Amino acid sequence: MEAIKKKMLAMKLEKEDACDEADQLDEKVKEKENEIAKKDEEISDVEKKIQQLEQDKETFQSQLEETNTKLEETETKATEAEAEVAALQKQIRELEENLDTTETRLTEATQKLEEASKAADESERGRKVLENRTVADEERINQLEEQLKEATFMAEDADRKFDEVQIACAPRSFTCALVNCSRVVVGVEEAAAHRSGP
Repeated sequence: MEAIKKKMLAMKLEKEDACDEADQLDEKVKEKENEIAKKDEEISDVEKKIQQLEQDKETFQSQLEETNTKLEETETKATEAEAEVAALQKQIRELEENLDTTETRLTEATQKLEEASKAADESERGRKVLENRTVADEERINQLEEQLKEATFMAEDADRKFDEVQIACAPRSFTCALVNCSRVVVGVEEAAAHRSGP
């Protein structure tokens, strides 16, 4: 009987120890469960972060592709712009060369124009001189023609008067005729000198 009591006591102690150990194990299980729950939360957070990172990666990848496309377009435009600039520079050089040639031709043409203008002025002056001379000559010719007409008229008149004097002086002496003729001639010369002027 005593042995049974001891055995029962021993079993009771073992039970109590087992209960204590079970309680401790329960606490440990709860702690582990709490740790697992925390780890699950951490894993969930990490998964969310991974998803966000993947989304960010896709976004950045798309942006990178767009940026590369824009960069290629920009490089293409830059190459085209450089070609256009080179072509424009070539055109500018050609225009400058043409401008130099045009300026040279303009200078030569200006010099020739000045020379031609001087020659034209000289020709004009010569023409005016000749024209003035021609006018003077024409006036002189007209004057001479008038004087010739007057002289002819006066000569005819003198001849007529001479004939009259000769007829009138026929009965008289030869000396009277000469005197009258001399007077007529002197009158004709004075009249001619007076009409011709200085």
